[in-house]
Amino acid sequence: MLTRLPNNKSPLYGAALIVLIALLTSISNSLTHSLPSHLPSSQILFLKSLIGFVLVALLFKGDFKRLFTTHHFRWQFFKGAAGAVGNGLWIAAVQVLPLGDSSALSLTSALMTTLGAYYFFSEVPKKPTLIALALGFFGVLLILKPTHAVFQVYSFYPLFSALAFSISSLIVKKVSITDRSETTLSYLLLWMAVLSLVPAVHQWQPLSGFHFLKLIGIALLYAGGQLALIEAYTYTQAAFLPPCKLSRCPLAIAAGWLFFNEPFSWSTFIGGTIIIFSYFYLLRQKNKISDECECPCAKP
Repeated sequence: MLTRLPNNKSPLYGAALIVLIALLTSISNSLTHSLPSHLPSSQILFLKSLIGFVLVALLFKGDFKRLFTTHHFRWQFFKGAAGAVGNGLWIAAVQVLPLGDSSALSLTSALMTTLGAYYFFSEVPKKPTLIALALGFFGVLLILKPTHAVFQVYSFYPLFSALAFSISSLIVKKVSITDRSETTLSYLLLWMAVLSLVPAVHQWQPLSGFHFLKLIGIALLYAGGQLALIEAYTYTQAAFLPPCKLSRCPLAIAAGWLFFNEPFSWSTFIGGTIIIFSYFYLLRQKNKISDECECPCAKP
């Protein structure tokens, strides 16, 4: 009989990992945004996945057999397929759209993940979670209001990418019952590399050594971020984490403004502030609930 891996860590552990992922993602997206626009997204995805897979394999080379031992081979494939679709669309969007716009649109994955957690895992969102989501999306609307970039056809890419990422995140909840985080990461990178190989070869463009170094950096950041993401969804309710993802948006806006001279406005600043507030509001409410549950005087 299969047994679940230990799950004795605080929900705040998962939330802290999501914030770390937001920082790694912002750096990775900035590097991707700086790559030449003529490079096909499939080529970037293939090289990012392949390099990441090789790095993870080298890191765990002493325990290679255990690394690929899984009880959910089919679900690992589905997660890899969702990851390939989500990453391919996301890379294409980041290459064209301003970082702030693409990041804001991708935050729809927070709502999708919360609804998916409710449907698949019967994780009923608590009132503080719903309030935090509402505040976060209100901040997103404020950010999107002053720009016309969101009306481009590329604006649909982050939306579909968000759906694929939500599916991938929810699958983690299933495979993490028995599979380790590094196993899930290995299969994710492997399947993304395999599935993007044919379109990458078909659209291949010459790549300079400098841009290849950037891709190595992107692969390192992505692999580290995904490992942290898998850990977060393993030890924390899927419905609790989405509001924490909202911290990615102000970081992306800051990166676009500082490094790519992308427009900045007060509505963007206020929207980003509301998003950050929603994150800390959720953490505060979660701490209050935990304290009430642990307080002896609260028990009958």
